Amino acid sequence: MNSYYCIVNTPGVPVREIAVLSAVDDETARAEAAGLTRLWPGYETIAVYDGERPVGVLANPSMGFAPEPVFREFQAA
Repeated sequence: MNSYYCIVNTPGVPVREIAVLSAVDDETARAEAAGLTRLWPGYETIAVYDGERPVGVLANPSMGFAPEPVFREFQAA
């Protein structure tokens, strides 16, 4: 059983929100997390996990983060 969730970090308030994701695989979990960006327009990062395993991190490009991963070899499979 997969237990996908994400942690929404906002500037000055780490772990602002923890949200459970209705996903069956990593790709679906990342897509659902991307949908949360509309609910948290001022987010800094959204970290996606499957249990304790990191799945990916979305970073807000409007805060100066790169819109795509800089090093592809470090991207989660």
